[in-house]
Amino acid sequence: MEMTGNDFIEILTEENYKQKTFEAADQATIALDELFAFVEKNVADNQIFSAEVLINEEEPISLRLETSLINLPIRYTNAIRKVVINDPETEVSLYMIVEHPLVTKSHLIIKKAASAQSFLDDATSVEEKIASFFNEQIEVINENKLKAIEEEKEAEKAAEDETK
Repeated sequence: MEMTGNDFIEILTEENYKQKTFEAADQATIALDELFAFVEKNVADNQIFSAEVLINEEEPISLRLETSLINLPIRYTNAIRKVVINDPETEVSLYMIVEHPLVTKSHLIIKKAASAQSFLDDATSVEEKIASFFNEQIEVINENKLKAIEEEKEAEKAAEDETK
């Protein structure tokens, strides 16, 4: 699938792309099968989309797959417009996005999974790459949660020691 920058901008501006959210009660109940089925159908249909698995925790974790021309979430329409305006036909790619305050300082990490065509050619290996990426980022979030809890406990202990 290929698209010009201006065609992509028009799709984003008119919000003429598909959006779907799948919910998971916690990290133990994340089912990527529905997400992958949605992605497979829409990539095959040459559709621009944003598909998300939202993990409902105290601070929700967003795992998204989006088709785009560049590595920015498609909701950043104004920034994308500045980058791809008047671009010639370019291959559409599938991007993996994780959003959570503890994933990075910017609360966002985005990485290319594959071109849309590569996904169509070998969906299984790309889906394995996506699952692995999501798992790695969830591990990072969980490690950072533990560090934050430990730091909070140390700060509380230090404060107690000072008052003694």
